[in-house]
Amino acid sequence: MKTGKKILLVVLVFLLAVLLVLFAFVLYRMKGKASLEDHAAALAGEQQADMASLLARHAQEAEEAGSDVGKIPEEGQVAYHGNLYEYNDDLFTFLCLGVDSRQDIQKEKLPGKGGQADTIVLAVMDQKAKTLKMINISRDTMTKIRLYDTSGLFLYEEEAQLALQYAYGDGKEFSCELMEQAVSNLFYGIPIHGYAAIDVKAVASLNDAVGGVEVTVIEDLSRFMPELALGNTLTLTGRQALHYVQERQVETEELGANSLRMERQKQYLSAFIAKVKEQTRKDITLPVTLYSTASKHMITSITADQAVYLSTIALECTFYMEDMVSVRGTVEKQDVYEEFHIDEQALYDLIIQVFYRQVG
Repeated sequence: MKTGKKILLVVLVFLLAVLLVLFAFVLYRMKGKASLEDHAAALAGEQQADMASLLARHAQEAEEAGSDVGKIPEEGQVAYHGNLYEYNDDLFTFLCLGVDSRQDIQKEKLPGKGGQADTIVLAVMDQKAKTLKMINISRDTMTKIRLYDTSGLFLYEEEAQLALQYAYGDGKEFSCELMEQAVSNLFYGIPIHGYAAIDVKAVASLNDAVGGVEVTVIEDLSRFMPELALGNTLTLTGRQALHYVQERQVETEELGANSLRMERQKQYLSAFIAKVKEQTRKDITLPVTLYSTASKHMITSITADQAVYLSTIALECTFYMEDMVSVRGTVEKQDVYEEFHIDEQALYDLIIQVFYRQVG
């Protein structure tokens, strides 16, 4: 065989291999999309109707208090401030948890030993509008959680800090499912399509995998690391990043130690997402690298094919600093711990804004 024909054959084989890989990727992506949509459909219907019913009850209470609702909603709709709204079924909503267990995430037999959910974020992706919003929820939020005994039997519900709900599970899937239900209940029954819980220790490795993340320090943490002095601008190393998102100065007399940490986490996460999007344009394998890096510290209900689909959509989504919001409320200091009490009206407005769309 002549050299020219050999080269042509090699090129054709290479092109065929590339086409097969692309075809497999497209099929895998389509499978992930179908899987997510099937799961979303399974959550729809009764759950969304219940959600609308709860929201409508709140709207009625607001009307009785003097707010003008105006229009009469149909089933599944909510009337608010004279307009009608319906749930936006183009959304995928995921619960993201940062778990501080001081060890790799693992199954625990005894309630209370699986760590606490120190970071609680709802990631809301609109696959049609190509937008991504993140809702930061205080770990100290007072809400109803489910308590279990040492044998894993349900005891009762009581009002406690949301972060503690994770501890009453097994430190893995059951803990995440308990958190998923508690957050959904807190948000008037919104559908949550999956969860991902990661131990905070993974922040160091993930930070280094993207080449570091630049921040301007917004709270003086020099007592932990001299470089983290207020106002200092630096590209964080993995160890610095871990301190920046994890430390909480509970020894101070000021209220809101966790709220200050949430602002740091919001700042860091926004910068991290921007860095990931920037680096992925240079190296399309980066999401795979990050997933592999995080895997031993993570538990998730999101399958590999779903992750492939979501990552392609996420790269197309717009995301700005203002797209990461915190649930508003007030902090009360108790003997040892702080309690965060949600502003119910502000939460209601946030739910309408993020999860609903106006009808007509």
